[in-house]
Amino acid sequence: MLRELRLFLTAVQFFTRIPVPAWVGHSAQQLEQAARYLPLVGICVGALAAAALWLGVQVLPLSLAVGLSMVASILITGAFHEDGLSDFADGMGGGHSKEKALAIMKDPRAGAYGVIALVLVLLLKYQALLSLCSAH
Repeated sequence: MLRELRLFLTAVQFFTRIPVPAWVGHSAQQLEQAARYLPLVGICVGALAAAALWLGVQVLPLSLAVGLSMVASILITGAFHEDGLSDFADGMGGGHSKEKALAIMKDPRAGAYGVIALVLVLLLKYQALLSLCSAH
């Protein structure tokens, strides 16, 4: 049971900024074994973002509560997915060869394609969440 808890916390440690106890440790092998818990980590992140939305809508207009929920999910994950999307967009937009694309993706700076992709995806996410919430 402790081994499975360690693996779950390893997944939490890798994909979020939620602090985990030091005894969890980390290694490539541990992360590989923790892969089975990634969907559960995703559910937890989604539940925390939904809780932020629910709490926000109690005191704020829906549009602000949706924005608050998005900020919460970005803070929880450390913008892990957004960074990956930005790197991918920059690499695919500016890389004319596999080597050039990979070099661009490794560059920590955000390029035009990455920024545009982030803005568009965040706007789409905002509109989608607003539409879903308005329907209910």
